[in-house]
Amino acid sequence: MAIDFPDNFPNIEQMLGILQKTIEKSWKIEIDIDDIYSWLNNFTGQFCDAEDEKRIALWILCNYTYYNPDDINHLCKILYKNFLHDVIVKNNLYEEDSIEKELKNVCFSSIGSASESGGLLLYHFRQQANISIDRFFYPTSIDSTSENIVVFIDDATLSGGTALRTFFKNVENIPYKSIYYLTIIASKEAVEKLSEKGINVIYCTLVDERNKCFSDASMVFYRFPELKDLVKNIIKNYGEIIEHEMPLGYKDGEYCFGFYYNTPNNSLPIFWSSNNWKPIFARKEKLQNAKQLHFAADRYI
Repeated sequence: MAIDFPDNFPNIEQMLGILQKTIEKSWKIEIDIDDIYSWLNNFTGQFCDAEDEKRIALWILCNYTYYNPDDINHLCKILYKNFLHDVIVKNNLYEEDSIEKELKNVCFSSIGSASESGGLLLYHFRQQANISIDRFFYPTSIDSTSENIVVFIDDATLSGGTALRTFFKNVENIPYKSIYYLTIIASKEAVEKLSEKGINVIYCTLVDERNKCFSDASMVFYRFPELKDLVKNIIKNYGEIIEHEMPLGYKDGEYCFGFYYNTPNNSLPIFWSSNNWKPIFARKEKLQNAKQLHFAADRYI
């Protein structure tokens, strides 16, 4: 079966040209055209014409957002500045001495474990915020008092579940003055869940239905709505082969983004799965033992 593409839908050569420029100017990643062709070879024509499958795969890849190290540094700097502003305003801190005193009571930690890239993200954050290492703690070793501000740092929260589990497990029953959740990407649903528990959420990007690849409001297909359902079926069918439990990503995320150090499982599995599949953005699995966890965290903080 061949796909009846609109006349203005870009062809394979055009999209490869776009991706070459994107890789060079924006992503700044060690991926070349051979890597893209290797990934495209996953699409073998099981559900429609093979060349058409490759064409729609390239279209989705052109809509992928990749956060490189410079992006992470920039966004961590923004998070810290916004956090400082919030603390200063909410606590009526007008003098430099009072601000410095308040910041000495801040405890920073990651969401999840070092195996989930938490240690690496904290490294970026600490470098950009120029914070002493003694203000960073493992989630399980936060020694808080009623004067402390507890701050968890994460790259993305889309359901809010991991953040809430970390809160209930590690800080719900210890004293603290206030608690913050700093994240690069958040969904409205996650922000509402965390705010209901008294957690102050600061984010750089708020995603919604427009960021989901196949939603009715999808920005990926706003120019070509007639293709959306057909493409969704093809991508979902491949997803069921390589990640049967989450063919469109965890909790049907349908997202198209990832970080240089890892790819969230909420994003489409066609990007990251390695189950009889050649990923374009490999997903790093969790480390399994305590020795690995401590090594990973200490290396980057």
